[in-house]
Amino acid sequence: MPEVRQAKASDVTALSGALARSFHDDPVMAFIFPPSELPRRLAGFFAYEVEALLKHDEVWTTDDATAGGALWAPPGKWRQPFGEIVRSAPKMLPLFGARTVRALRTLAAVEKVHPREPHYYLAVLGTEPAMQGKGVGSALLAPVLGRCDTEGVPAYLESSKETNLAFYARHGFVESDPVTLPGGGPNVWPMWREPRSA
Repeated sequence: MPEVRQAKASDVTALSGALARSFHDDPVMAFIFPPSELPRRLAGFFAYEVEALLKHDEVWTTDDATAGGALWAPPGKWRQPFGEIVRSAPKMLPLFGARTVRALRTLAAVEKVHPREPHYYLAVLGTEPAMQGKGVGSALLAPVLGRCDTEGVPAYLESSKETNLAFYARHGFVESDPVTLPGGGPNVWPMWREPRSA
């Protein structure tokens, strides 16, 4: 299994690039961002996500931060405070451009079904395309899922690709009914994982 570590601020550029490439064919990202500008806008979006979640010390990556990353929020920290949303507007509005309303409606639809009980939230998991199928994703999940089991705390995620459901199921996640995004958007699959006993 590949070696993983907690990410740091100096990893933002490499990690956001790897995540952008891993989501190049993601249906939700293609729905939110203009396809012709997807690579550039994804890199900016993931740079923001990595920076926002680094403060929780639950962003995990590989040794050189180029093979992928797992971005987690600890219990009670998954919802972005309103003040942070306002402060992020100058960075985020140019990324979404004319699709800002679509992005906000997508976020609202996903947040509407987000569980309220304490859990670790996997906001993003992505592996560099050339490294997929080599155990990187499983290695990136392992530190926090291990903590979930030790602490007896559930985990939650939304899968934006139906083809990823089997991978998450192998790690103990159980899918719920899909959420169809408004405005003719694709489906998103909420997935919940109860902690495993030792």
